[in-house]
Amino acid sequence: MTVSFEGFPRTLDRAALRPGRWFVAAEGLRAVLCLATDVVDGPDQLALTFSATGVEAIEFTATPLSALAGPFGTLEDEIVFAPGLADGRPVLIAPTRRAFRSGSLLRLRSGDLGVGFAAPAGGDLVIVSLSTGLRADGFELVFERWSLSLRRGAAESLIGYFKPVANFADRRRI
Repeated sequence: MTVSFEGFPRTLDRAALRPGRWFVAAEGLRAVLCLATDVVDGPDQLALTFSATGVEAIEFTATPLSALAGPFGTLEDEIVFAPGLADGRPVLIAPTRRAFRSGSLLRLRSGDLGVGFAAPAGGDLVIVSLSTGLRADGFELVFERWSLSLRRGAAESLIGYFKPVANFADRRRI
């Protein structure tokens, strides 16, 4: 029998969580995917957390690093964000200038992907690059629905989909 081991996950200290660092934290028994940012809320640095809360559903929040329980682990997989719901159909969204909701995937002016969220302290909308963890100035496109997958080699595993809560409420009224 062949035994193989890919990647070298290791434990991280809280001091190693600089902006742009992707890591895994624990929330009870489940793992939470996190990105350290340069956004601060009072004395605390914020991390963006992506957790699977239900069947194929992702919950996105901005959480102070001090509120995340250790230990923290490195992430050895590639992170894949895709606009739309990845149901096999192409997603064509007209480019419009509009505000974004918290959790929206954004194509930044630099060409990177970012995410928008409401900062807990002031409630102001903030844009953060998903590659650097730094604040971004502007965006070109807004995708309110997106999917998150992890890729290792040729294998890709869907973690889930993000859909704004307001869209669920609109569907119930119809």
